[in-house]
Amino acid sequence: MVADAGRRAVWQSRRMRPPRRLLLPSPALRPLVQVYMVVDENLVSEERHVSLPEHTAHLTFHAGRNWEMGAGGLLTPMPQAQLSGLSLTPTQIVSSGPVRAMRVELYPWAARQLFGWSFPDAPLDLSAGAAGPQAAAMARAIGRALSADDPETALGLVDEWLLRLAADQTEMAGPGVQAALQLYDSWGQLRVADLAQTQDVSPRTLERQFQQEVGVGPKTLSRLIRFEMSSIVLNRDPAMSLATLAHDMGFSDQAHLTREFRSLGGLTPGAYARMSELRGQKEAPVRDFELLMLTRPGREFDPLQLLPQSLGGRMVPPPGSPLSDFYNRRIGVTP
Repeated sequence: MVADAGRRAVWQSRRMRPPRRLLLPSPALRPLVQVYMVVDENLVSEERHVSLPEHTAHLTFHAGRNWEMGAGGLLTPMPQAQLSGLSLTPTQIVSSGPVRAMRVELYPWAARQLFGWSFPDAPLDLSAGAAGPQAAAMARAIGRALSADDPETALGLVDEWLLRLAADQTEMAGPGVQAALQLYDSWGQLRVADLAQTQDVSPRTLERQFQQEVGVGPKTLSRLIRFEMSSIVLNRDPAMSLATLAHDMGFSDQAHLTREFRSLGGLTPGAYARMSELRGQKEAPVRDFELLMLTRPGREFDPLQLLPQSLGGRMVPPPGSPLSDFYNRRIGVTP
């Protein structure tokens, strides 16, 4: 009877657990880590997901059956632990059965500082030792926790590991990282000349320092930020005027917005908006600021904290921008 009661308690706990959760890292990690995402799904049939280009790198750990779909529909098993991201093309993932995973969203400079990985490097298979024996051992430990349906232990292992890695770093935020923070602050809308002026360097010097410190060029990161933020807005408000969205996100016109969506996402913004409308609220938004309340003890949640916090102040849409009103309305918080 006691064993049955214990099993029922675990089952009820799992039923109450949302399939996807977003959790904040330790405060000391927030200049490096945007957010942790925990996935706990039981798929009754094989499902295909399309991951659009993103402005972060990510560490992914998983226990389950996952494949990446390549040219001609060829399926390649995904490593149990991998560092990748900042892709300029969509990625198709096929999953089946129980899927328990955790993803660490790293800012580009964090991937370079902590793991020596920069865009457009190939993904690192941590489980195979590509990032060293310590990372491989940590990947195995996190994988065991996920397999045991213990995401809290997995989160603790990742948080402590990244804190140790960050403590070993002596590199200070230079002009390149400072400029990258300004790009995030402006939702990718500042030009290189504007960034260079704020750092009191020439545009050519700023581009060189940006590439060296952040691991990706300012123009590429700007494209990815604007694309991802545009897709977030459309995902939450599919009826939004595309002309208004293009203006608010700093595109020259709606045609420019459409070209970027075709280039990076492989579809038009109108098609993406229709897909978002059909999908509705079937799944909890993963990359949005209107988030689930989090259950991890001791982690007070404020959606504004998902944006880069370093060198003073929270990063929010520019005051007076129509997107600032959208942002405040959607998350219910006034910056």
